[in-house]
Order: sequence, then structure tokens, then C-alpha cells
Amino acid sequence: MGNILNIINSDEHFHNLNDFGKSNYMKCLEGTFLSAEVKPHFELTICNVDSIDETKKYLYPIECRSMDGIYSGLLRIPQKVIDLVNQDRCKVIFSYEAEGDLDIEYFNRWYKLTCKPREDEIKFSNFHIFHCELNCEKDNETPVNFFVSTHHLDTLSFEVNKIMEDNNHRQLDDFDYDFYLKDINDVDIESKSKNFLCYLRNCGREHRNAIASYFQYNSLWNDNNISFLKNSYSNYKSSPKILPKQYWNSSKELDNLPIVQIDTHNLQDLQSFNTAFTSNWEHYQETFLSIVSETIYRGRLNFLSEKICKPLINLHPFILMSTPHTLRKLQEFGFKTFDGFIDESYDKELDDLKRTQMIFDELDKFRNKSDKELKDWWKEILPVLEHNQKTFINMGNKKTKKIKLLEKLND
Repeated sequence: MGNILNIINSDEHFHNLNDFGKSNYMKCLEGTFLSAEVKPHFELTICNVDSIDETKKYLYPIECRSMDGIYSGLLRIPQKVIDLVNQDRCKVIFSYEAEGDLDIEYFNRWYKLTCKPREDEIKFSNFHIFHCELNCEKDNETPVNFFVSTHHLDTLSFEVNKIMEDNNHRQLDDFDYDFYLKDINDVDIESKSKNFLCYLRNCGREHRNAIASYFQYNSLWNDNNISFLKNSYSNYKSSPKILPKQYWNSSKELDNLPIVQIDTHNLQDLQSFNTAFTSNWEHYQETFLSIVSETIYRGRLNFLSEKICKPLINLHPFILMSTPHTLRKLQEFGFKTFDGFIDESYDKELDDLKRTQMIFDELDKFRNKSDKELKDWWKEILPVLEHNQKTFINMGNKKTKKIKLLEKLND
């Protein structure tokens, strides 16, 4: 056990306040702020606002479910906490670390209109926002401190190390398989016979409609490992903004397409199951390429979720459907990608429609490769796949930037 963190419980002023509180906030000790990899490094002392020790310094964490929680919460901090903030005895931390939907340019404008007039009353330099949008820190123009959280990478790499301590195995109660962590020696290139692996659960995002339209257009459902659970499904009228015209009719056909399952047949609830380690090794063993449909596709935000972690863990190459420059961000963390055999210039394309077409072009080229070409390529990239898995595992062996920051804030 490391440092002591003195926590002021924020629940009575946020999560427990009313229906708005429950919709926009989680309990402050149950979310991403005190995630699994953080807890072993600290001992916690918890108090409420009315039992503050005048000799101690504190953190006041607020677990947000949405950006609305941050915007409404910045000016709703109780006065007793503000007094501590202004005395440099408390850091207010808004933790919104599971999603990437932060428009930092909008936040900068909003702050100037809403918070700047109150800078004489509140020391906003003692406020911190932990968020997974990878550009928020460098693009911030306010006194509020932004910390780029890599929550999904940090937590899942920590969990992978726990799995390694448990004979590389984790039981999955609701599935007809368990998760097993494999290594490069388990890869059987000769057993590969299908081109693509793609998991589509939450289909309420237009780029997932787009890739499903590609599958429908090319009749790929039966000869690949593809799920299409249609959760939150909506055949967006805006889809043509990112979908090439030749696929529009296929997009309409998705309305009448039944859900496509590959590993969820035993589940009662297809919407809320944890996807982090729901990875059947056979899905990877049988296929040549993962198509990763990240959370965000349009705009200039960069965000890495558990979705990209799955091929990194499971020794699989991938094409990434995400916002521009997300591959570059992944490379900055030390991971390698597959430019050469796959033309990854799509990652630089700012126009969403053109980027979609470039991705589809690469998938077409991939489908036209012979099995021999694909297997020869796999033999070449085995060191890359091993590197990515080891890089991911090693992340879980290190003290994360978040832990180091909390130690610093606690000084």
C-alpha cells in the first residue's frame, strides 16, 4: 500500500441529489477514477463535507456519466469545498474516463463565457478533468487542468496481468467459452480460412451502419466471423454522409436483416454485457484480419477504447474505423500497425466519406488476395503481433501516468 488519499465524498451533492444526479453522475468511489490498477497504490480515507479535518489536504472526485455532468458540475461545488480549493487544500477532479466525446474547442468557449467571470471567486487551477480524448490537454486554453486518461489501455493491461497470474484463464459465466490468453506459439496460420473478424454490438453509430452495409453489399455474413446485434440500431438518414452511394441500397436492406450472432446465443441481455474479454480465441485463429469499429468516427477527436485492445491482446492485425490520426496515436504508445500490405493512408484522410471509401477499397483488395498471399503475410507479421501483445502486457506492469499524477496531487 502506498500513499494515503484523503477523499471527500461528493455523492450527496452530485449522484444522490436528484434524478439529474443519477443520470449524469456515478457514485464517486465506484467509477473509473479509482479503477483496478489505481487502488493497490493508495490507502483511502473517506469523509463527507461536514467532517473535514482542517490539517489535511483532500481530493474531491466527481464521477461523470456525460459531458453534461462536467458542464453543470463545475459551478455546483459546495462552498466548503471551494474554500479548501481557494486555500490550495483540495483538488476537484471530474473523472469522465470511459468515453471520448469531448469537444475541447467548445469547452474553451464555454469556459470563457461561464467560468471566467468567476475566477476571482474560484481558483479553477485546482480543478482537474480526467478524460480519454487524446488531444484535450494540449488544446486546452483554460486554467482548468486536463489530464489525458488512457483508462481502457491501463485497466485492461492490468487485468491481463492478473489473468496471467491465474494460468492465463478467465471464466466467462454467460458465454459458452472462457477467455484464454494465448501467445505467439499458439497461432496456427494454416487453420485460417476466413478473411474478417468484426464485432458489432452497439449499432446506433453511423460508421457501424456503414461497415454493415459493406458486409451486406458483398454477402459476407456467412463466410466470416461477424456479429451484428443491432443494439440501438437505427438506419440513419445521415449515413450517406459517410457511406459511398453504391452501398445505399444495402444500407436500407439492413432494416430487415435479423441479428447476426457468433458468440452471444446464451445471453439473456444482448445490450449490457462486458465486452473486454469476450473474445473467443477460435474467432481469431480462423481469420486473417480484424475490422475494429471504434466508438467515434466523425470529427477530430481521438479515443482508444477496449475495442482496439482486443486484437492487440489476441495477436491479430487490424484495420481501424475511427477518426483521422487514431492509428498515429496508437503508434505513439509504442504499437506497430500494418502499413505496406494494408495502405494505411486512410488514417490521414480528414473527409469522412473519402476515408470510408479508402477503408472499403482496402477491404476489397484484402478479399482478392489468395490464401497463400495472406498466409505468407501472416508469417511476416508474427513479430509485429508479438510485439503488440508484449507492449500491451508491459503497460500493466508499470506505474501509470494517472497513478503518478495522483501521487503528485497528494503531495
